[in-house]
This record gives sequence, structure tokens and C-alpha cells, in this order.
Amino acid sequence: MNGPESEVKFVPKQVIAATPQLYDELVGSCFQSLAKVSLTFTSIANGDIIHDVGCGTGVGTTSIVEAIEGKGINVSIKGTDINEGALKVYREKAAEGNWPAEASRDDANASSFEDNTFNLSLANAFIFVLPNDGIDAVKEIYRTLKPGGKVVINTWKYVPNFLPVQAASKATRPEGTPLPRAGTEKWSQPEYLKSIIEKGGFEKDKIVVETSPVFYHTAEMDHYANMLWSFIGGTTTVGWLRSDEENWDGAIEVVKQEVRKSEGYEELAGNKSVLRFVANIAIATK
Repeated sequence: MNGPESEVKFVPKQVIAATPQLYDELVGSCFQSLAKVSLTFTSIANGDIIHDVGCGTGVGTTSIVEAIEGKGINVSIKGTDINEGALKVYREKAAEGNWPAEASRDDANASSFEDNTFNLSLANAFIFVLPNDGIDAVKEIYRTLKPGGKVVINTWKYVPNFLPVQAASKATRPEGTPLPRAGTEKWSQPEYLKSIIEKGGFEKDKIVVETSPVFYHTAEMDHYANMLWSFIGGTTTVGWLRSDEENWDGAIEVVKQEVRKSEGYEELAGNKSVLRFVANIAIATK
């Protein structure tokens, strides 16, 4: 999910509450496309025990289930997260879709699973939101993989919607205000992702990083911009400013303008659009 860096309690009246449902609407299909593409760089075998680390509402598990559908492959999936709201949605989806999966609350940085448990782990759109650059979580992934097991970890090489949010912040907030998602640029480098996985215990020559485009169909642009600013705009060390409430409409206009300028942007009917992301996808073997 998405966590603020500030303890400031003020929230503009226009903010759409950061619920698992908003998370699904804003990024669910994008992250599912990311998981689907990422899984094409590895294989799933009959009998595999799979860990969906930081599973959220289940977009990674959805992609795993789709990847084995109709192939006669039986697996067991363990979805873990620390957000109970997300796990509730995951369990509902698992029951509705008859997934071979179960969800549990687990800290990726200090997992409760035994050593050598999983054949495959998937960390989808996850590592870059963790403390210590995710190194502690990678160590736990390594520990809980069986010898010869693999992990798929992805990050973004190019994100078309971070710069629009930062542009809105610059345009509507006092000079010097921290920018949302500042410091995430390091994750655009494939070698940085590889270095984090190596620090987590994997051998350098057993880590491969690929890149791939990921396409995302947005909601209607006004609604999309409001979701995006609501979800990311207040996640800095200073949180939301009281002036954000009166400057809300101006920020939304900047977000929309800048999204339309992004590389690979395509306008669709109904004021919707397609955004082009680029992913770094690492496959590491224990």
C-alpha cells in the first residue's frame, strides 16, 4: 500500500481516502500487468510453493494464477502483507476466484516462515517502498527460498506519473517544500536493483536484470488525477499543507497537463488514456 512519511494529521477535504479499494483502482491493473510481464522471465512448476511477498490486494497472485491456468500445474501460494485491510480484500478475491492461496499477516523484513520453504518468491512493486532499500526483506526472501529457488523482484525504470505529481507540488507549494517520491530515481538503474539483491545474500552471477515496457489504461483523466494527487501528494516528510486545500484544483490541472506530456502517452475515448511505464525485472537464484 502507500504510507506517509509525516505525522501531520491535516488532510485536505478533497483527498480521496487511501483505502485498499483506491489502491486497486489507481494502480491495481498497472501492477498486475507488471507482475504478468515479470513472471514471463521465470517458470512455474507443478508442486511449487510460491510466496507473494507484500501481496497487497492480490495483483501478483492473480497473475500467478493466470500464468498456470489450463496447464495442469498445481501450486500453493502464500500471500503476505502487514496491511490487514489489503489482506481482507486478498482473501475475498481468493475465495471468489478459488485461488490455491492463503493470506497471512507477515513482516517482509522479519518473516515468520521457516528456512528453505519456497520454490519461487514474487516481490511485485514492493521493494522500493521498504526501509533500508529492502535489503532486510531480500535477506528474508533468500533465507526462505529453497536451494535452487528463484525470486522475481521488480522496480520502475521509467514512471510517467511521478514527475506530474512533483510538478504539481512545485507549482502550488512554497519553494523548498519536499517533493513527493523524491529519491526514487535511484531505482531506475538496473545495477542499483542488482546491488540491493546482492546485499541481500544472492550471488552476483546468479542475478539477471531485464527491462520491459508495461502499459496502463487510466480511469477518466479528472478522476485519475484526483486519485493520483490524493495517493501521493501528501507522502512527504511534511505531509499535507493547509494551503493544499485551497490550491487543490490548480494542482490537479498541473497533474493532468504533465501526464499528457509523458513519454508514450496515448489519448483514448472518454477522456481516458494509456500510460507507458518501463520496468526493471530481476530474477535471482539461490
